[in-house]
Amino acid sequence: MRPPRPELSNAVPPPALKVAAPPPLVRFVGALWLMGAVVGGAALVFAVLERELHLADLRETAAGLDPAADAARLDQVAALSFWGTLAVFAVVLVIEALLARPLLRGVGAVRWLLLVMLALDAGAVLLMFAFLGDGSTAFQPAVHLAGVQLAVAALAFLLGVLPPASWWFRDARSPR
Repeated sequence: MRPPRPELSNAVPPPALKVAAPPPLVRFVGALWLMGAVVGGAALVFAVLERELHLADLRETAAGLDPAADAARLDQVAALSFWGTLAVFAVVLVIEALLARPLLRGVGAVRWLLLVMLALDAGAVLLMFAFLGDGSTAFQPAVHLAGVQLAVAALAFLLGVLPPASWWFRDARSPR
């Protein structure tokens, strides 16, 4: 048989740290990152809806690069270019959206990770322009929405490193 457990020596519970709510600027930055992901998702939807047009353009481009290629090879190149571009863009969007939550919880280092993601986002948008854009000045929903998404993400990053946001990130991690 075990001896009885001793009573606690101090009946006062340990202090609970107060979680500081993010200021409006940081909430706006998080909302911009999420809005950018939604706009990018809309670009992906438009690209999939117009896939036959994009695949035909990519087949023509591939045929111009290798006139001796057979139709099956051209279809493979076009499909790989199209779906690969969309996959890269989608992965970047998902990672950016997932990083918005730790940003709103006061993890300031996420801002610098989002800077890296912004650079990758710029590369993914350039891929969208290169493979899905036809070079005309007409409105191309997938390509232009991808450009808008990049602009929103850049604005979110710039607002996230302004001094009021930086002060909150610094204070959110300091012991109270």
